[in-house]
Amino acid sequence: MKVRIGAVGPADSIEVIRQVAALDNRIELVEFEYSAAEQLPEILRKHRYEVTQWMFSGPIPYDYCVKNELITPEEAAYPPLHGMALLGTCLQAMHDHGQFIKNMSLDIVDESIVQSLFSEYQLNNIKFELHHYEGTVDYEEIIAFHVRNYRAGKTKVALTCLAKVYWELTDLGIPCYRVKPSKLAIQTIFTLLVSRAQSQVYEKQKVAVVGFELLKAERKPKKADYSFYEREKELEFEQELLQVAKKLNGALINKGRGIYFIYTTQGDYELLFASSSIMKIGKEISMRTSLDVHIGIGSGYTIHGAELNTQTAFEYVSDNREMKAVYVDEGGMIVDLSDSQTIASDTEDRLPEYWLHILSQHNYRTTIPAKIYQYVNLKNIPYFSSELITGLLKSTERNSRRILSEMEQMGLIQEANEEKKSGKRGRPKKIYKFVLSQENEKTNDKKAPTNS
Repeated sequence: MKVRIGAVGPADSIEVIRQVAALDNRIELVEFEYSAAEQLPEILRKHRYEVTQWMFSGPIPYDYCVKNELITPEEAAYPPLHGMALLGTCLQAMHDHGQFIKNMSLDIVDESIVQSLFSEYQLNNIKFELHHYEGTVDYEEIIAFHVRNYRAGKTKVALTCLAKVYWELTDLGIPCYRVKPSKLAIQTIFTLLVSRAQSQVYEKQKVAVVGFELLKAERKPKKADYSFYEREKELEFEQELLQVAKKLNGALINKGRGIYFIYTTQGDYELLFASSSIMKIGKEISMRTSLDVHIGIGSGYTIHGAELNTQTAFEYVSDNREMKAVYVDEGGMIVDLSDSQTIASDTEDRLPEYWLHILSQHNYRTTIPAKIYQYVNLKNIPYFSSELITGLLKSTERNSRRILSEMEQMGLIQEANEEKKSGKRGRPKKIYKFVLSQENEKTNDKKAPTNS
């Protein structure tokens, strides 16, 4: 299964990244060319969740996006511009000039890295005038730095990591070479990103145990009615938990002493609580059954580990008489969810810009399309049929086909193939895939329905 990776950089860097990606059958590359940092927020806002990981051409766009919280370090990386990239560029400059060049100017690359690299290969006689990089870039200042050193005779060649600086210096007639990531470095980062993506899928398959512990009621009914009353309330409570278990694609187990465990996966847990907090669900159950509960969630790589973490969550809130929700991860970190209004971002924030535009255009509620989009992405499923949607939405096959037909008419999905039923009667099932932009939208002149 291919990993969808977004590549961000200027045209020449994107070209090299494309060449490397073409040789790796694990990767589906989505290209985003940019020429100025001001374009990055729009790129990430529109396309952040359309890919699994991001490859940036260098530290400038990467640092800009991380610093402005457009992306997290866990979602992206960039190939280093030192090592083979720097040595190769120096060698090319010397080859073109037909002589050993001792004095060069260089920007962006860290001074300690340069000194370490060249001393390792006993090239200390090459002297660099370095422009220090501290996370922000002033292009005019960097251009002036290179020009100043060249015209003062301190350097014979300028080395830059920035496309804009390269073109400006070239126009000024200053010998300039662009330091671009080596193909080997790009391949190494691709391997890292693919590994991360696969690890994320594995993380979603971790065991999650969602536990509900009934709190002892302060007021009890008369002794004669207690047994019947208690059992009646417990049955109502179990029915409520069965509905939660169905939504989690999990199994409900009564552990005794008023404790119930729902066994599911981390991915299904995150999916259910992506738009509604677990506290909200707990309070709704409490309101309908008149029973108060504590909620403990534990995750782990084994069932036993997840169960222990759920027990830890219950111990953490044991002294509280009001409803609490606590999550304990596989590392033992405790997170109190009691005051959280939501567990994750609103579902609309995780829909592609194209989908939001189309759904708004057709006055179509986002709830069901968002759930389908998040589930298919979460499970890393490239193609899907109405059968999968029926299981996800807990609906009828007919209703699922209707929903998919509406989404297809709007251009959110398109038919990818048909599932052949060898030897079986009936029509073959349609297989769909997502449409994430206008460019790959399937032509469809039918008017889309509305479910508003």
